[in-house]
Amino acid sequence: MSAANHELRRRRIAEIVLRVITEEGLEAATVRRIASEVGYSTAVVTHYFADKNDLLLSAFRTLGERNQVKFDECIARDPPDLLGFLMSMTAFDQVDGSAWRACIAFWDRSLRDPAFAAELRRWIGEVLARIEKFTAVLAPDCADPRRVATQLFDLVQGLSTHLLFDDDCWTVQSIREALAREVSVLLGL
Repeated sequence: MSAANHELRRRRIAEIVLRVITEEGLEAATVRRIASEVGYSTAVVTHYFADKNDLLLSAFRTLGERNQVKFDECIARDPPDLLGFLMSMTAFDQVDGSAWRACIAFWDRSLRDPAFAAELRRWIGEVLARIEKFTAVLAPDCADPRRVATQLFDLVQGLSTHLLFDDDCWTVQSIREALAREVSVLLGL
């Protein structure tokens, strides 16, 4: 099998893992269950992934890759659209809400597993760096772009977590307005 096909199968399996985690939680994502869902034997799944931890880490990385695609699309569409990027990170729609449910499951795992904690720290660092890129375009004289990025990131995290448990608490418009106010205050716009 070619390297490209190998990677496509790994990716397909990781996507199935994310779906199972989103629908039923991290505990449901066993090697046996994933093999059944994807239509492979457990031997085939373990050919692509060393163990359940490797399988879960791959799914976690797939979430990060999805976010990178969103960032790239946002930059291509409008380089200084920080608000659009922040909105793309929130859980305001069903697709993003599903990703957020998986993220929270992985966050819980990160509290006890150093490999997941390292991946989460790496992912957060990348997101903060992306927000800092927007800050550099919108407010080149910003004295502390990391602080601004952290505050905006934390706001998105809080809003999204709240939305998962009470999806009527925020509308898309109220989320956009809250983020726009914070961007304006933090960047002095």
